[in-house]
Amino acid sequence: MSYLELVKAEYKLVYGELLRRKSAFISLIMYPYLFTGFTLFLGYAIGSPQSFSEKIGVDPLIYLITASYLMFSILVAIGDILWRPLNDLWVGTLPYIIASPVNRVKLYFAIPLPRLTGVIIMGSTSIAPVYLWFYGLSGLIVSFIVIGLSILGGLLMITFAITTAGLIHSMSESWRVLNIVRPILMILLGIYYPRFLMPLSGYILSSIIPSSHVVEAVQRILMGGYNNLHVLLVIAIVLALLYTPLGKNSIFYWEKKKAKEGVKTG
Repeated sequence: MSYLELVKAEYKLVYGELLRRKSAFISLIMYPYLFTGFTLFLGYAIGSPQSFSEKIGVDPLIYLITASYLMFSILVAIGDILWRPLNDLWVGTLPYIIASPVNRVKLYFAIPLPRLTGVIIMGSTSIAPVYLWFYGLSGLIVSFIVIGLSILGGLLMITFAITTAGLIHSMSESWRVLNIVRPILMILLGIYYPRFLMPLSGYILSSIIPSSHVVEAVQRILMGGYNNLHVLLVIAIVLALLYTPLGKNSIFYWEKKKAKEGVKTG
């Protein structure tokens, strides 16, 4: 089965569900607004927007709607890949997938693409109009740059997500573990709490995640700094490439372990 056929199958799976459930499609569009509104409500209740702007250097509305968009864009790659093995186990399709001749690396590279395409729709209905309202035409151009970087951040998380999925499922096939891993990654990516504010240990841990460098690049753009952005992007790409063999080996190890167990489905 070719890679294009795998991608086509994933698109049919995801968008067939989205078109069938209109509420899911509406949620995709509304998510950045809802999350930003909720976060701003809490922020105004306990702090000052002026203090936020002085500390971060960006209007809180712009920062938070961008952060919400970034979080969805990047974590969609992690979420789809981390949860797919468990989902296949629960619905009983895992034995057939492991027994199939499909290249696993190609399969896992195809899984996040449909939702990453949805990221473009989300960006055009969230950050693009907000940036246009605040900054005019120049803001619209910046929003296109942010959308492009967000998609790049999602793509660069694929190899890291494959590595993480293989390691986690080899040790414990439990949704509880995944629900611990995702919030930790949210923090270490520096989306809501910038990396430059983290303690040294947090910054070092954050630096091994490819897309954390893309997130920092977006934050620098919002703060008006375009210097050395290429360095951050090169680091992110190199890290993603380094995780490729690790991801391949971790997935193969997990599948070999499942095959030895007889691929239990209950």
